[in-house]
This record gives sequence, C-alpha cells and structure tokens, in this order.
Amino acid sequence: MSLGKLYEKIASLHPCIEVFLKKLYWKNVARLKKHNPHNNIISNTEKIAKTDFTSVINYLRGKGVGEGSLLIVHSSYDALSGTGLNPKEIIERLLDLIGEKGTLAMPVIRKFPEEPDYENVLTTDVNDLICTYDVRRSVVTTGLLPHTLMRRKGSVTSRFPLNPMTAVGPLAADMMRYNLDGDYLTPHGINSSWKFCLDHGAVIVGLGIDLSRYLTITHVAEEAFPGWLISDDKWYHKRIFDIKDGDFQVKKVVLERKPEWGRFYYAEYRLKKDLLKYKILQQEKINDINVGLVDSRKYISFLKNRNKTGYPYYIKK
Repeated sequence: MSLGKLYEKIASLHPCIEVFLKKLYWKNVARLKKHNPHNNIISNTEKIAKTDFTSVINYLRGKGVGEGSLLIVHSSYDALSGTGLNPKEIIERLLDLIGEKGTLAMPVIRKFPEEPDYENVLTTDVNDLICTYDVRRSVVTTGLLPHTLMRRKGSVTSRFPLNPMTAVGPLAADMMRYNLDGDYLTPHGINSSWKFCLDHGAVIVGLGIDLSRYLTITHVAEEAFPGWLISDDKWYHKRIFDIKDGDFQVKKVVLERKPEWGRFYYAEYRLKKDLLKYKILQQEKINDINVGLVDSRKYISFLKNRNKTGYPYYIKK
C-alpha cells in the first residue's frame, strides 16, 4: 500500500484523526514535504496504460454530458498522456462533446512571486502584501490543459486574482463579467465565476485526478450563502492585488479564506466518503485514468444542508 493510500485510510476513520495528521504534517513540513499525500496520483508517465480518449468521452456522454453542457474540468495532463493526445486535442474533444451551445471552463490558479513559500504560508502576515496579477502572464499552477484553454482564441479569463477561471463558449463572457464588481469580494462569492457556474447548472469533471480533492466549487457554499458557521473575521484575511489585463489596470482589496482552515480543519477524506455514500460523486477508472463527475447543484445543496455545523470542516467544540 502506498503512503498516500495509507494516509487516506487512516485519515478517513474520523475527522479528528485527519485534523491531527494535518497538524502533524505542517509542524514538520520541511521534512515531510516530499511525502505529501496530496502529490499527483500519477508521477511516472511510463506506467500509464494506453487509453483511447473516446472511452472517456463515451463515459461522460453516458452520464448526461452533451450538447449545451457547462463543464468545469479539473485535470492532470500527466495522467492523460496515455491517450496520445496533446492538450489542444483533448480540449477539442471536450468541446466537440458539448457542442457550439456548450461552455468549457477550467481553473487557472496563479502563483505570485510576492507570496510566502510553501513552508511559510501559515506564519506570514499577507494583509499588507501587494501582489501583481497579470491575467495573461501570471504563472498558471493548475496544469497544461487550463493553460492551453486560456491561450485558445475566444477564451475569456477572470480578472479576479484568487482561484480565477478561464472559459470558452457562449457563457464565457457573462461568467467573468461581474467578478470584480463590489468591495471586499471573495473568490467564490455572489459575483464570482464559480457562483455563476453553480447558477447555470455546471457539471464538474475530473480527468486523471481524484476529483474529491479538487472541488473548488465547495467554497461557494461557504462564501455565497448566509448562515455559515464561521464569522468573517475568523474566516478571512485581506489581500491586495494590482490587476493587469492589457490596457486594463486596477488595485483591488479582496478577502481570502485564512490558510489554516484548509491546512488543518478541512476533513476532505470524510467528505469523500460522504459524497460516494450519497452518490453525489460518480467515479470510474478507465484504464489508468481516473474520471470523476459531480452535479454542482446537487453538491452545493448537500453542503448547504450541513454547513450550519461547519461541515466539511471539523471544528472541535
């Protein structure tokens, strides 16, 4: 059994065990970084079986994805290398699946050189730190497929600096249109591209990843609806960005979830067990490719019914 699988098995026994293991990891982060259980599930592409990507497309079509669908795709291109397709070709296959009336979106999360490094993210005060977000030039950390989609003609990319999205299709422009409207906005709040995708019934797809670990839309339940257990002062800290997009430039103050919530208290393995139990997460392994699928509306409804207790965060009372 791999170290990652062993970690998941132990962590999923109870949320308090998962929180304990996370705190233990972060107290020894420099030493344990190379053993991070969140590393990509495919690291040696030579071990990936040859896979006809048509099998993946047919699986998605069989789950109801098709003409006019709005897709949010999270992916690992390394895990898709067995298809023999380059990122552009995979994107074209997905666009063919949803047709001219469909919209394809992907997260294009960025790395900002001004931010603290991995080991110091919990101890550095970033409230007065000013980062530069260049919509077209800031480094994309979410992989080759999102980077390729962002470079595609006709793509529209969010000017919101935290967890931005890029999209192609008839809904793309409206998805990003109001992302910067208002003061002290959040990455997944009422004007975000993520909330827009929820409102338009997006289907979330994972290609080559464990989708339960990449459900960024989770945070819409926390940030876009009233009744969340955690008060704003405990949940958020302030971030300042210089945002550039061609001739467009603005300085914006936004709010971001404090990193300790995700690092320590997010019980992701309990969440995964629940999503599988209630059939919200559907997943299949097609040769060596993990394919996952979640209906965003069903998922957020599931979270809203539970988040009065702080779910999926484990907060010891």
